[in-house]
Amino acid sequence: MTDGERYSFDVQGFLVRRGALSAHEVRLLRLAVVELGLPRAGDSIQSQRFNGHLAHDRTFRDLIDHPAIVHVLTELCGPNVRLDHAYGIIMSPGSAGLGLHGGATPHDPAQHYRVEGGRIFNGLVAVQWALVDHRPGEGGFGCIPGSHRANFALPQEHDPGLVTEVPMAAGDLVVFTEALTHCTIPWRGTGERLSLLNKYSPGHLAWGPDYEDLQALAPLMTDRQRRFLQKPAVFGHQPV
Repeated sequence: MTDGERYSFDVQGFLVRRGALSAHEVRLLRLAVVELGLPRAGDSIQSQRFNGHLAHDRTFRDLIDHPAIVHVLTELCGPNVRLDHAYGIIMSPGSAGLGLHGGATPHDPAQHYRVEGGRIFNGLVAVQWALVDHRPGEGGFGCIPGSHRANFALPQEHDPGLVTEVPMAAGDLVVFTEALTHCTIPWRGTGERLSLLNKYSPGHLAWGPDYEDLQALAPLMTDRQRRFLQKPAVFGHQPV
């Protein structure tokens, strides 16, 4: 990360990189989603999320170690960073998503944020790729900036003005620490919302057991992508 990006991430808990995907890459990814033949999304979180897509198209797998994100991941999660899980989101206009969640208080060993000796340490880190425009006022990714450093848990009664919407254009990405209190703001766009999320952990941690399924995809991966599929371990990891 640049000095400016590092400062922004440390202060806010998230970072947006504009134009990380070319228009051609966005078209290929949107076509690959269509070819999955997914049912229409409903109001439930389960109906709005899909996974298992990495096995179906190389364009999905190429996001794992996309040049726009590899060096960010190694800085945030260390050289032994691993892919913990991946899913996509499709939301119909007028539907709501997951409310405020995450946060580093009380301490969660799998989802944390701290800085020591000028180095950033994270638990789970999310990379969200926007495949459609998320214009101001249309909803999508929202968060309470700086909450990854909060010393108190989010109260049930809180000021809704603390939540900030993060607009993005198709091809942008947002990377955020899961220690950040974040949410999906109800979708008000004219078409479907479409995003892809890859979530990463440092080599010694796992948020969930998905790595067992991900390892079955190793024959489809490049050598570097396979290093992202390593099981969580303290020793024996190959750096990415």
